[in-house]
Amino acid sequence: MLKTIKIYKSSAGSGKTYTLSKNYIRLALKNKNYFRKILAVTFTNKAAEEMKSRILEMISSISAGEDKNLVIELSKYYNISSKELSIKAKNLKTNILHNYSYFNITTIDSFFYSIIQSFTRDLKFRGKYNIEMDLEFVITEVVSSFLSDLNKGEKITKWLIDFSRDKINSGKDFMINNELKNITKILFTEDYKSIPKMSSSGNYIDQIDLLRKKINSNKRRFEEEVIRLSSELISLIKKNDLDEKDFSFGHSGIFGFILKNSKGEIKYPSKRIISCLNNPEKWVVKNYSKRDRVLDIIKSNLIDDFDKLIEYYISSFAIYNSSNEISRNLYTYGIISELDSRIIKYRDENDVILISDISELLYQVIKDESIPFIFEKVGNSYSNYLIDEFQDTSIFQWKNFIRLINESVASGNENIFVGDSKQCIYRWRGSDSKIMDNDIESYFGSDIIEFRNLNKNWRSSEEIIKFNNSIFSRITECFEDDSIIHNLSLKFNSDIVQQIREDKMGEGYVEVNFRDNENEKLENVNSFLINSINKIQDHGYSAGDIGIIVRDNKEANIIAEMLSIQSDNDKNYNYNYVSAEALDINSSPVVNFFISVFKYLKNSRDRLALSEIVHFYYFYILKSDDISHFSISNEDKLKLLPESFFKNILKISRLPIYELVEELIRVFKLNSLDSQIPYLKSFQDIIIEYKVLQSEETGSFLEWWKKNGNRKLNMTQQDNEIQIITIHKSKGLEFDNVILPFFDWSLDNLGGSREKLIWVDLKKYDKDFDFIYPIKYLKSEDDSVFNEYYKNERVKAYEDNINLMYVSFTRPKDNLFILGGGEKRKNIKTVSDILFRILGLKPDSDQYVFGKIKKIKSHDENNLSEIVKYPSYSWRKRLIIKTTEDENLNFEGKSRGDIIHQVLSQIYHLNHFDKKLDIAYDEGLINKKDLEIISSLKKNKEVTKFFNNKNKSFNEIEILSDDGNTYRLDRVVETENKIYVLDYKTGKIVDYEHKKYLNKLDLYINLLKNIYDKPIIGHLIYVDLNKVI
Repeated sequence: MLKTIKIYKSSAGSGKTYTLSKNYIRLALKNKNYFRKILAVTFTNKAAEEMKSRILEMISSISAGEDKNLVIELSKYYNISSKELSIKAKNLKTNILHNYSYFNITTIDSFFYSIIQSFTRDLKFRGKYNIEMDLEFVITEVVSSFLSDLNKGEKITKWLIDFSRDKINSGKDFMINNELKNITKILFTEDYKSIPKMSSSGNYIDQIDLLRKKINSNKRRFEEEVIRLSSELISLIKKNDLDEKDFSFGHSGIFGFILKNSKGEIKYPSKRIISCLNNPEKWVVKNYSKRDRVLDIIKSNLIDDFDKLIEYYISSFAIYNSSNEISRNLYTYGIISELDSRIIKYRDENDVILISDISELLYQVIKDESIPFIFEKVGNSYSNYLIDEFQDTSIFQWKNFIRLINESVASGNENIFVGDSKQCIYRWRGSDSKIMDNDIESYFGSDIIEFRNLNKNWRSSEEIIKFNNSIFSRITECFEDDSIIHNLSLKFNSDIVQQIREDKMGEGYVEVNFRDNENEKLENVNSFLINSINKIQDHGYSAGDIGIIVRDNKEANIIAEMLSIQSDNDKNYNYNYVSAEALDINSSPVVNFFISVFKYLKNSRDRLALSEIVHFYYFYILKSDDISHFSISNEDKLKLLPESFFKNILKISRLPIYELVEELIRVFKLNSLDSQIPYLKSFQDIIIEYKVLQSEETGSFLEWWKKNGNRKLNMTQQDNEIQIITIHKSKGLEFDNVILPFFDWSLDNLGGSREKLIWVDLKKYDKDFDFIYPIKYLKSEDDSVFNEYYKNERVKAYEDNINLMYVSFTRPKDNLFILGGGEKRKNIKTVSDILFRILGLKPDSDQYVFGKIKKIKSHDENNLSEIVKYPSYSWRKRLIIKTTEDENLNFEGKSRGDIIHQVLSQIYHLNHFDKKLDIAYDEGLINKKDLEIISSLKKNKEVTKFFNNKNKSFNEIEILSDDGNTYRLDRVVETENKIYVLDYKTGKIVDYEHKKYLNKLDLYINLLKNIYDKPIIGHLIYVDLNKVI
């Protein structure tokens, strides 16, 4: 039978994108327009763009006959010659570029949205509607509305008060606004959307009242019976002149258990107590002098009543414990129900579809429609479906796709899915690896499904692959729970073993350390971190070759602070870093300095603001610990600051806000604070954002900042910056060197920031309550009517956290550094325990080393884009107007790349080279090395053909796109038959940057198609390499 579904199980580094791209091309080569019939989906815009670029590169490689193996494979598949294949490939690329809108590689949400757009009438939307992408904004609006509408005396108000009291009594930091926002986020999850909501027979307020009465009744009945049985036992003990000393273990043994229960201290009996059931011998120690007398009393008077007590616990405690679990979340359930109704109200009043609703909404739309009708509505039909990262598909997404794929399979068309369930780490947003592992085969049957394993690792060196093969093939040895072992064995088994590239043999280094419990945890982490970075850089790697992978943002902030301190104290190594997770703008001293200055300029009597300015200046700029300034007057404080500030304060206060920031940087020499430069750059970006949206006044900025200042900032990683990144963000990325400084997270998700709600069917508690209800995932639930829910969640939690371990271990190409926890337990509780169990006890050291770090040639610092000193100039000198005809160029504050671009922008024809380069060199704008590099372009025929004075040429031209964005093209050359667009690049070719440049080049080509009718060809010119691509 024809296998119409191919599932590639692609372990980390095994060429997932290449495999999917190759299969896309294989299908698309059927005929010149067949690519329109193929839909490929992935989960992020970045991944979709990368796949598009990869496919176009591979098609070009096939047409040029460069990828010999792929040419042979495809020629054989279509039974044609390599020359015929080359022609087909050229035609395919031309058709794709000329019909780019039909090049259907997109995100899964974008595809679903395109279908929903075609069904607006079916959805009963009134006229125009919008997709609301900003869920944080919606959450803020809904919570604000909820709080503002509260009225004294209403039940929901009382619940909120009780809910707040419970949180405060638990000893946790608590802010009601933030807690409500966290609860509201639950409503956007597929976990919540997939549960059946309460029937309309009664509203949630009435149901909660009934449930509370049932809980109180069950608890009271259990407690009264336990107290009665225990009190009778205590009376019998006293009546027979016995007391605590007559029983084994005294107060912590059977006597203490009975006594505590008689006082209403309800706790399930321990194993020690259970062992006394029907076994009087366990009640008394063997060498007790009165043992025989006590045993006689136990057998004749106590054992039967005790057995009744224990049997009552065994038979009824689950209901009692479940009552407590339900009771803890009564308020939460009421608040969730109220917030849910308000989200529906918000959606209706604002005519919006929330981005989180798309998959669910689409399912409701198409579940009863025929597939041809759906495609007729959409305006396009697909024969083949390719799904990337298949393990991350959610239940709703799969329900939507399954009908489309069913239609394709019925027509005998091929569908290809690529994924790795070991890398399923997004369960919190709906991902379900069970779809890939089980559901798809159950639904379609094994006859039409072909599974293929991609087992060769193209990313990592030998030692890293061997280390991971060893660790993950033995994961199941660490556990005793059959459910956990069974679930993990589906993924982590002998099939996990990866093959090694021949050119990676003999390479790689893995270093595993376990913390020393004699020192503080953070001292251990700091020492390990700095030693690892220094060791890496001593072997020729740059800071940009290092990825520090952490579990969460809290750890990212700790690492960022450590690197900032080290950067200020040690100039022998590069500790500059970038991190979207760690750059909390409000935590930056330099940002808080700006805010204090703005406050003082707004109100010169603000003593606190001025004190903060002076303290910053003394501590960070002057490196002084002197705090005497806190006790002097404002006038004297002001004179402690730079003269150019306090003597010109009126003039400075009148500057536009961006120029004000520039002036403060210059006056206070803020660009000398290496550790603060990332924040400085980011804050200036925020100022620009504010200017676009608001006005120029610093006073109004302070108001805007209160609402918009609490943010994490994305910064573009430079070649010379260490990247701090969470495991979730690192998925799909790779680094030459990976450092894991906090490899000790729990395997279970009990409490803390990862505390989870699980949804249970209340009919298991009482048949009168037919709705789904949230309870906290706690250890005690194992002794409740909901224990199956708990066990299922525990199995999933272990899988999640071991998957995180797998993802983090498989990011490095060359070297891996791990710091595990200090505890060396037999019981496996953390990922560190797994590693210690498999590696085994090493009596002489807590360090395990595999392989050797290879010394590499140090990076050419001239090609690094490091900002050694952050440029800042007097604002009056920054604005220099230049026309393209100016002979004298101004390069103040520009990077090397910008300077080379601007020099080349003055060269229109070949005979301009010498003259323009001499001017730039004589004025000291370029050095001798760069003069030689640019001059060498004249010797490259591939370059000089674009500077023929017979052709029309345009440098630095700006084009406005349809969406209003302006793009500047380095050079456009118009020949008789063709148009060439050139994009200059400096430095070496870096894969991920090169792909980005090619994408931008494709964009330029599409923009020029609106201007020219001639064929348009794009080229990248790498100046330093004298290479045209």
